Amino acid sequence: MEWYWILFIVVAALLLILFGSAFAMFLLAFGANRKQVNRLFLEREKDPAPLVRMRFCTRDYMDALPYDALTLTASDGVRLSARFFPNGGTKKVAIICHGWHSFPWWDFGKAFDIVYDAGYAVLAVSQRAQGDSAGNCLTYGAKESDDLILWIRKLLSTYGEDLSIAIMGVSLGAATVLCATGKPLPKQVKCAVSDCSFTSARDEFASASKIFSAIYPYSVPIVRVFAGIRYRDASPIDAVKRSATPTLFIHGDADDFVPYPMLQRLYDACAAQDKALWASPGAVHAEAAMRNPDEYAAHVLPWLMDHLSDR
Repeated sequence: MEWYWILFIVVAALLLILFGSAFAMFLLAFGANRKQVNRLFLEREKDPAPLVRMRFCTRDYMDALPYDALTLTASDGVRLSARFFPNGGTKKVAIICHGWHSFPWWDFGKAFDIVYDAGYAVLAVSQRAQGDSAGNCLTYGAKESDDLILWIRKLLSTYGEDLSIAIMGVSLGAATVLCATGKPLPKQVKCAVSDCSFTSARDEFASASKIFSAIYPYSVPIVRVFAGIRYRDASPIDAVKRSATPTLFIHGDADDFVPYPMLQRLYDACAAQDKALWASPGAVHAEAAMRNPDEYAAHVLPWLMDHLSDR
């Protein structure tokens, strides 16, 4: 065999490996993977750990409350679902956005209880490709932030223009919230709460996987074709540079899944004049409210009270 054929075969095999690895990463990170997620949560049902039980208590609390089941169709045709929990006729509403392969009750374990019990109505969103919402791909805040803006408009058209709204997110949901603050928002959105957001999808993947930097160039076209986004569309740190929305940044100081230093980077980059941050002591990823519920309430409830006005 001629040498150039050998070279061709080696190069082709290397590219196949790189593109195959990139596609495998895409399926894991961006795919809905509903069967695996459902299996994981069935296993968690048996976990006796106190913080896990706390999350399931929040699920039971939410299931026992009266709510309105809402749906809308995203700009790309994906059917989205949410539950609206009214609260004594209040016009103050917190929209909560959960994280990666999760549910509102899991990521807002205890946090939902704190916010609802303080008298706020809550819209609990099922993010695209998760829970009760349709879709095949998560997009790390890129499309989810547009979905969030549609939910805001849905609330206003359904329950009145006199609402006063806070947008709150955990993990990928926090990235959704921050990406939304970089876009034009209805005037009724008064503030945001970001709990353990990553700076960008690219930063998060690089932190989670040592081989990501090697396969990144090969994942770019895959993400573009199958998820319909560019990596730069999923960049909360770029979005907050355009934000004027008052934002409270939260992060567990023991978080190594979304590295804790990302908190300071996001806070420093945020262009909003009204901003604050709180590090939840000893909390790992998405545990800020459950690990330190009293301190969470002491930071979040005054923030909501200061920014959400009665109309």
